Amino acid sequence: MSETIVVSSDHAGWELKNHIKPFLEELGFRVEDVGTYSIEPVDYPAYTLRAAQKVVSGECRRAVVFCGTGQGDAIVANKVPGIRAALCWDVSTARLSRAHNDANVLVLGGWFIGHRLAEEIVRTWLETPFDNGRHARRLAEVAAIETAMLVQRQRIYDLSGAIAPGMPVWPGDGEVSFVRREQEGIAKQTTLTLSAHTGSHVDGPAHLIPGASGVDCLELTKLMGMARVCQLEDTRIIDRSMLESLELEGVTRLLIGRGGSGSRAQRGTQGDGVHLTPEAAQYLVARGILLVAVDSLSVDGCDTQTYPVHRILLTANVVVVEGVDLTGVPAGDYELICLPLKIAGGDGAPARVVLRAL
Repeated sequence: MSETIVVSSDHAGWELKNHIKPFLEELGFRVEDVGTYSIEPVDYPAYTLRAAQKVVSGECRRAVVFCGTGQGDAIVANKVPGIRAALCWDVSTARLSRAHNDANVLVLGGWFIGHRLAEEIVRTWLETPFDNGRHARRLAEVAAIETAMLVQRQRIYDLSGAIAPGMPVWPGDGEVSFVRREQEGIAKQTTLTLSAHTGSHVDGPAHLIPGASGVDCLELTKLMGMARVCQLEDTRIIDRSMLESLELEGVTRLLIGRGGSGSRAQRGTQGDGVHLTPEAAQYLVARGILLVAVDSLSVDGCDTQTYPVHRILLTANVVVVEGVDLTGVPAGDYELICLPLKIAGGDGAPARVVLRAL
């Protein structure tokens, strides 16, 4: 079975890409083009990322990407862990990028490389094996640096209030109680009585949608990843116009706080927390938001009888996180980690919710 080479370009590299595609097929390769597909101006990062992701996922072993100078594509591709992208401008750099660096992405600049030279660069790059030896040791050192940077810990914000008797709860949920037993000199044991919607918690679709799944079926990919914190000073009701005024381009997880108004625990009552209007919820769904969190006990107002905001979000499979404490968390982008208890069929579950600064 012939190898598949993934290719991508922006508008500046489109013409050279279209010339190289049939050349690759002549060499016996299958070609998968992930865009762009015309000379209409586009931003190159999205297309380079698509090609790089094909490589690191294992769908394709190698990629060839094209832009005007090649510099931008090389920078973007090398931001993806596992990618070794080489910007090549002649046959020698192509050969050495494979022999010494085991490059898995070839980058070509359409403004500076003619058709014949591009063919020779591509042919050489594809035919040259990795030399291993001392070069393998050096690539292992590069991989170690990459790993170290990925796991480097920055400041962590814990958004989860402690669960304790007497804490604020939604009306009708019942008070939190602890019964502690101690087997003298051996062990302590505590029995907890609390609602699944106590403190920082995640609502499952089953909370309000008949026949829907529980929190145990939520996709972990929605609960972890890049998130935007927005602090809306001294605001209780979040309507559509407020959300439209925010910069939410590319945001898929949104956490909304009240800025300097004190923590949820300090405010003490649901009526003091933020909540969304139905129109705001519909706007978030339309924008493709995967998760929304608020620093109050509910995304709906405290006087609700029908929970329209919950219904809109949960029906659209948006994860609802309530009861987070965003006090002292500056607005901006973070890595979110939100892990609810895995309660079978649960309509909700307490969660430990943390943000890690980038």
